[in-house]
Amino acid sequence: MNGIFRLLAIIGGCWAANAVTAPATEFQTDKSVSKPSDLVVAIRATMLNHPMLKGKHSEVNVQEYAVSTAKAARYPSLSLAVDNVDDDYDRATLRLDQPLWAFGKIDNAIDIAESRVDTEHWRLLDIQRQLLEDTATSYAKIEGIKQRAEVAQHNIEAHTGYYERIERRHKGALSSEVDVRLAHARLLQAQTELQSIEGELAVAQADLLALTQVQVSTEENVSPVLTNLPSVDHIERLAITKGADIGLKKQLLQIISLEVKSEKLAVLPTLSFRMEKDILDHPNNDGLRVGLSLEARLDGMGFSAMGRVNGAKAQLSAAQYDLDNTIVEMRRRVSSLMLTRQVQKQLINVQKPTVEAMQETLASFLRQYETGRKSWLEVLNTQRELNTLQSQLVQSENDWLVLSLRVAALSGGLDHLAGLNQDE
Repeated sequence: MNGIFRLLAIIGGCWAANAVTAPATEFQTDKSVSKPSDLVVAIRATMLNHPMLKGKHSEVNVQEYAVSTAKAARYPSLSLAVDNVDDDYDRATLRLDQPLWAFGKIDNAIDIAESRVDTEHWRLLDIQRQLLEDTATSYAKIEGIKQRAEVAQHNIEAHTGYYERIERRHKGALSSEVDVRLAHARLLQAQTELQSIEGELAVAQADLLALTQVQVSTEENVSPVLTNLPSVDHIERLAITKGADIGLKKQLLQIISLEVKSEKLAVLPTLSFRMEKDILDHPNNDGLRVGLSLEARLDGMGFSAMGRVNGAKAQLSAAQYDLDNTIVEMRRRVSSLMLTRQVQKQLINVQKPTVEAMQETLASFLRQYETGRKSWLEVLNTQRELNTLQSQLVQSENDWLVLSLRVAALSGGLDHLAGLNQDE
C-alpha cells in the first residue's frame, strides 16, 4: 500500500508542476556536425528522386516557355492572305504588322505569364514542404519504433531471467509447475510483442523508401535542435508569412487581378505599323504599301466584354475569400499542433516518474516474493505493467518529436535541411 500511495503522490506532484519549458525565440540549426546527418540525407534524397517533384519541375518549365511566348507579341507578325473572290484574278497579300502601342495589353499578358511561373514555383514549394514533412516524420517514426523495440527486447531479457529463475526454484521444489508455465507464457508474449514491433519497423522503412526512392541509413536520431521551436505567436506568424499554401493563394489572387485588368484592356485598340505587298498579278497592284493601322474589336456591342469583366471580378472575390479561409485554417492547424505538443510534453513529464516508481515497485515485489509475501503472478503482472508504461513513455516522446517536426516543416523551419530557399 505504501508503494501505491507513493506512486499517486508522484503523479499528482508532476501534474501540479509547470513542466513546459520556455520556448525558443527562433528556429535553430545544428552547425556542429560537419557531414550531413542521416535525416538530411533522407530528405535530400526525396527532393532529388521523388517523381512528383520531377513532374512539377517540368510544369514550371512549361510556364517559363509561356513567358517567352507572351514577350514574343512585341515582335512583328507576318501573315499571308490568298483568295479568289474576284472571278478574274487570284489575290495574295503579304502583310507585316509591328505593334507600336497596345494600350498595355501586351505588358499585362507578360505579367500574367510571369505570375503563373511564380504560381508554379509556389505549387512546387508546397509539394516540397509536404514531402519534406512526410520524410522527416517517417524518419522520426522509425526512431520511435526502434526505441519501442529496445523496450520490448529488455522485456524479453527480463522475462528470460524470470523463467530461468523460476525453473531453478522448481527444480529445488520451491515453486510449482504452474509458476513455470506462467513464466514461459509471459516470455512467449514478450517475444510476440517484439515480432509485432519489427513488422511495424519494416512497414515504416518501406514508407520511407517510397519517399526517398533509395536506401538511406536511419541509425542516427533526430537532432534535438530541430525541436527547439519559437513561441506559438511567432510560429503562427511564420506559418502565415512563409506558408506555401498561403503564398500560393496570394499568387492566384494576383493572377486573377491581372486577368480582370486584361478583360478591361481587351476592348482597347492596337496601333501598329503595317507593310503590305500584293504578290500575284492584280490590276490594283501598286507595289509596297506602308502606313499605320488602328484595330479594335467589340463583340456583342460591348456586352460580352462587360460580362467577362464581371465574371473576373466575381472570381477575384472568391479568391480573396479562399485566401482568408486558408489563413484561418493555418492558424487553427498551428494552434492545434502546438497545443497537442504541449499536452504530450506534460504527459511525458508525468510518465517518467511513474516508470521510475514502477521499477522500484517491481524490485520491491521481487524481494517480497523471496520472503513469501508476494506471489509469482504479482511479480509478472508488475513486469508487464512496467513494460506497458515504458512503451507508452517512448511512444509519447516520439509523438512529441513528430509534432515538433510537423510544426517546424509547416513554418519553414526545416527548409534548410532540404536546401530550399523561399526567396528564390
